[in-house]
Amino acid sequence: MDRRNFLKTLAILSLYAPFLRLNSFSNQRIVVIGAGIIGTTIAYELSKLGVITTLIDKKFPGSGSTGSSFNWINATYPKTPYAYNYLAQLGITHFKKLENELDFPIKWNGSIEWTNSINSQKNLIKDVNHLMNYPTHTRHNIIDYIQASTFEPNINFSGNDNIVFSEDDAALNTDKFIRVLVDKIKFNGVNVLNNCEFKSIKSNKNKILSINTSQGEIQADQVVFACGIDTNKIFNKTFLKPPTPGIIIKSKPYKKVINRIIYGPGIHFYQQEDGRIIIGEQDILSASEFKTSQDFPPRFKSKSIELKYINKIRNIGKKFFNQINQLEFEEIKIGWRPIPLDEKPILGRLNYNTNIYLASMHSGISLAPIVGKYIAKELVEKTKIPLLNNFRPERFF
Repeated sequence: MDRRNFLKTLAILSLYAPFLRLNSFSNQRIVVIGAGIIGTTIAYELSKLGVITTLIDKKFPGSGSTGSSFNWINATYPKTPYAYNYLAQLGITHFKKLENELDFPIKWNGSIEWTNSINSQKNLIKDVNHLMNYPTHTRHNIIDYIQASTFEPNINFSGNDNIVFSEDDAALNTDKFIRVLVDKIKFNGVNVLNNCEFKSIKSNKNKILSINTSQGEIQADQVVFACGIDTNKIFNKTFLKPPTPGIIIKSKPYKKVINRIIYGPGIHFYQQEDGRIIIGEQDILSASEFKTSQDFPPRFKSKSIELKYINKIRNIGKKFFNQINQLEFEEIKIGWRPIPLDEKPILGRLNYNTNIYLASMHSGISLAPIVGKYIAKELVEKTKIPLLNNFRPERFF
């Protein structure tokens, strides 16, 4: 072979080298159950490693908790202790990498939070100061109502001088993000099955052979459960608290009036690029509204109940955002949150079968990029990443 042809061959091999490396894991068959943001991100990371991956959902991608979430990316004060907060910080870092990788821009405009209760305000400042003592942390500043009003001139901050501005936060258009991820993983060869409900695992001792689903049998060597509020039911074990409901309302497109995430007294909201305002609330729902259903309904059972809660939210919001009365609402959902018993993520293999991996958490939006990457690595390399050791399922056994 002459020198020119030799160099040409080397160039061609360099183009295919990543695929040769990725295919080292191609004999593994992994099924991911649950196509919310966690399951879809895990499947995406596995697809980049050349793993034979199947992603299933009992409805469709993003139809569960992810699709009814407020979609706030943050590493703020409620995420304690430091190990949990640091994981969320890494989540933000990896979201910024995914922005470039997927050509999916995210606006990192930050969030503004305050409360009208003196005691609650003192606790808020105390919690933020505690956060700022961590070895690493996202950027938080205490600002007054004058500075806050320059950021958000359409919000009435009631002369408050202790407002928390979290600069590194963002709101994610999760519906769009999931669609981009699903398109990408399909392109990478992942089999995505909608309306495919998990039924059981077929195994021989600890060796998994396949899973049974509503669409038939799927061969598998490892199974990842990222199935949100269905976790307790599937495992017949209490990993999670009873799901808590919260209201998510989407307005019709409206003129630009909000720049950041607003976490005010009683409700929180932000405005998307398309002008729609997303409003979240999780404290006013009455349990009596759900006595007729045990299936965690995604909608209210009647328009009259829906309207009652819309009016409640308007009355709360108009105290500091009077334009809420001008909004027309096009969608109202009930989001059911998967919250582990100790409120910390559950990430790892089960001790009675190491080929079963559980991934369940409340902060799925913030953590998805980093846990997706780490879980994929643990699955294919049969290893344990130390950063996840504080969140293993063994603590529930």
